[in-house]
Amino acid sequence: GGLALEGNNWNCDCSLVWLGRWTRRWLRETLLIHTAKLKGAQQVHALAREAKCFIPRTGQHVSLLDLHSEDLGCHASALSDSGHAAPSPSAATLTATLILAVLSLGAS
Repeated sequence: GGLALEGNNWNCDCSLVWLGRWTRRWLRETLLIHTAKLKGAQQVHALAREAKCFIPRTGQHVSLLDLHSEDLGCHASALSDSGHAAPSPSAATLTATLILAVLSLGAS
């Protein structure tokens, strides 16, 4: 099982910063736990890099692993009401999907 984040049509904005942070943490923890094979670690890292968003201003696609609040000029948490930008519908949908996935895993 897992959560596939690649292939989404996201714009890079403050509402996705938390997902980049979460992805970096997930990758770090996954690689610490599963360090038996280098090839497996490289595959996990490459897969995590496939989750990307688009910066309209520059025309570039950026891996969520490389998405940081300071690069986007975010002043507060994207999850708070005082955030620089309101969460986009796709980010809100992803949040709901993640919550449902965690709840369903806990019920198993």
